[in-house]
Amino acid sequence: MIAAPEMLATAAADVEGIGSAISAAGAAAAVPTAQVLAAAGDEVSAAAAALFRAYAHDCQLVLSQATTFHSEFTQALAAAGATYAHAEAANAAAMSGALDALDAPVEALLGLGNAGPGAAVGTSTSSVMLSGNPVTALIMGGTGYPTFPAPVLAALDSAYIQPIFGPNNPVAQYTPEQWWPFIGHLSLDQSIAQGVTALNNGINAELQNGHDVVVFGYSQSAAVATNEIRALMALPVGQQPDPSRLAFMMIGNINNPNGGILERYTGLYVPFMDVSFDGATPSNSPYQTYIYTGQYDGYAHNPQYPLNILSDINAFMGIRFVHNAYPVTAADVANAVPLPTSPGYTGNTHYYMFLTQDLPLLQPLRALPFVGPPLADLIQPDLRVLVDLGYGYGYADVPTPASLFGFVNPITVISHLATGAVQGPQAALVDIGALPQSSLPDTYPYVPSANPGMVFNFGQSSVTELSLLSGAIGSVARLIPPVI
Repeated sequence: MIAAPEMLATAAADVEGIGSAISAAGAAAAVPTAQVLAAAGDEVSAAAAALFRAYAHDCQLVLSQATTFHSEFTQALAAAGATYAHAEAANAAAMSGALDALDAPVEALLGLGNAGPGAAVGTSTSSVMLSGNPVTALIMGGTGYPTFPAPVLAALDSAYIQPIFGPNNPVAQYTPEQWWPFIGHLSLDQSIAQGVTALNNGINAELQNGHDVVVFGYSQSAAVATNEIRALMALPVGQQPDPSRLAFMMIGNINNPNGGILERYTGLYVPFMDVSFDGATPSNSPYQTYIYTGQYDGYAHNPQYPLNILSDINAFMGIRFVHNAYPVTAADVANAVPLPTSPGYTGNTHYYMFLTQDLPLLQPLRALPFVGPPLADLIQPDLRVLVDLGYGYGYADVPTPASLFGFVNPITVISHLATGAVQGPQAALVDIGALPQSSLPDTYPYVPSANPGMVFNFGQSSVTELSLLSGAIGSVARLIPPVI
């Protein structure tokens, strides 16, 4: 049974109104009914008048008793609401305390806790100064967009680049952005390779003209930026661009170290289509780099544990609803959550995540008129817990391939599921107007989290059973020539 204190308080107010109506009705009827006079002086009229006066007296007595009952019932109802609210808070605190007490020794043993991966950290929003030269922002498109139109360039520059690097000249940097057989005649590997050549030429031209450069990549062009960083790092130190004159920024990065699909299945190769899963964006780059990832983006935030089918489906849906919908306003970008890096990390790459309130998996249900949103919110909190079990929540800078399974913390999972079982109906009641908007839950699992603490972190290995398998399959698959 679910009892909402807000609804009990509303009911008490309604009963109070009923009591007021009873009192008013009794007062209005008291005089005309108690003073019934005999119509004539005969015995029959006198008897009738006496009967009506007696009936009126009884009615007033009933009304008086009803008023007393109403007052007592109103007080009891209001008290019940307060008692339930206090009991609910006490029970929640007791359960949380008990679960924390059970959980704490385990977390201490495993070295987990508030300082572990996903712990709250401060957001760095201070501007990054390059060498002081005029800045050119080379902004690349995504698959299907060799260049972005001017309004998109301006929006991306305003939302992402200017808040960190200050005023600049945004320029559309051409890259092929093809992916045969879906778009164009180039395979993904061919398109990325040609994109690297075009980007490298663009960087060198701007540097030679005395400009500092910020490279912006999205999706496929984030892979172009990744390969350019690798190429620059492979040059002799004397031939590498000055790190004070070059920086990189990526969104929807398919080479994201902890979540990018090209790192999750590193070593894999898809013949015929010519697609190489070539690993992570270097975290030890000498260049200032900013990587923004949308939670549940199937390309950039792919599940670490693919045996979790719900996670897989949700990530697949996230390609449509998250990967193609990154924020384009400075206010939204400022809300990105900074992700923790490994202890002692001194690299120049900063990692951020945009939390996703609505699970992509439920978007088709949510789109149904009238019934969709409340039904989606009814099941979303507990479903989010199950989806999030597909992720390991390790450090953002550590290349992390897929693995078969993680070590689940059952106490935390049970706690989150219990909380979600209450939050779902509560959110659905808000959706249908039975509860005010202020009653929406504001904690996990109704609200997303960068790390809900459900999986123990025993470290992030760069070699897993699945990475060995994907590498072996890739080696064999490369014996098959691509079609194009």
